[in-house]
Amino acid sequence: MSFLKKIFGGGKSDIPEHKEFREGDIFYTRRNDKYQTYQLLKIEQESNTFHVKLFVETSEVPKVTELPNLGVKIYHSPIDGNGFTNSKLIANNGIDESDLIGYFEYIKQTQNINEIVKYANGFYQQAHELTNQKNHIEAINKYSRAIDLMPNFHEAIDNRAFCNMDLGNWNEAIQGFKQSLQVNPNSLLAIFSIGECYYKSEQYLDAKNYFEQANQIDPNHPKSKEFLASIDKLMNRDGL
Repeated sequence: MSFLKKIFGGGKSDIPEHKEFREGDIFYTRRNDKYQTYQLLKIEQESNTFHVKLFVETSEVPKVTELPNLGVKIYHSPIDGNGFTNSKLIANNGIDESDLIGYFEYIKQTQNINEIVKYANGFYQQAHELTNQKNHIEAINKYSRAIDLMPNFHEAIDNRAFCNMDLGNWNEAIQGFKQSLQVNPNSLLAIFSIGECYYKSEQYLDAKNYFEQANQIDPNHPKSKEFLASIDKLMNRDGL
């Protein structure tokens, strides 16, 4: 590098053009003395489509330490993979759930079933593991993510309701199981569980109604009979 270039800088960037793109890459292009920064969320190899998040334009190249505070202009945009000229890599920070907010809306709107199922199942598995760890609050959040992508995912709806039961949130659990029944009518699991929630919140008349429904669906279901017998004893004791 010449002495003058060291002092005044060169007109051309010393950073090589970024060509080997990976999901999670954060890179920039320059146009009209402004820098447009992107985060690559997903690559569709077949169509050479880049799904990106666009940040607010800046007058200088963002530093790695500035990336967390960089304002978002568009949370998701599909762009032709050949549409980036002279792009420069800043960093690869990977992809986390918050980065994909816009992409999730996109796959729902375009009804991309394969992607919806993939991500919904991923959230479901994460929630299941959190449940095993007794981290019910975070599990509820993950189940909710799965349900947001797949509103008819009744297994996730049921499991979220069970997490609320474990936390003693009886009303939330009841509403969850009722939501499950909208997707999967006459579910013995959901009907019985609503009865159990009412029972544990000492709403015995409502509990009896649901245990009777469960007993009609499966007359051989022993737990329904046990709870009905218990309710009869309690109601007789209290003169109800």
